[in-house]
Amino acid sequence: MLAKDQDLLDKLFTVESKAESLVAEARSEADRKIAAAKEKAEADVAAAHESAVKQANEKKAAAAAASLSEYESAVRGFRSSLDSTRVDEAAFRTACEAALAKK
Repeated sequence: MLAKDQDLLDKLFTVESKAESLVAEARSEADRKIAAAKEKAEADVAAAHESAVKQANEKKAAAAAASLSEYESAVRGFRSSLDSTRVDEAAFRTACEAALAKK
């Protein structure tokens, strides 16, 4: 009977050893998959961030160009208005004399 018991124990130890090996292999595979998923997620986040920054910079550049165009148009309009304004020296002289006379 002792040999049977020894054979049974040997088989149980062999099964336990195989189970331990399978668990270690599964743990290693899970760690590898987790690391790969983490790396992919980080790459996806970085790509999304880069895309968002690029879009924001493009919008900023477009807004700056539109603002500059609006400013230049306003300055042209103001200069045109000044250029088309007639200087009435007689009226200016009269206004100055009236202002000085009040003092």
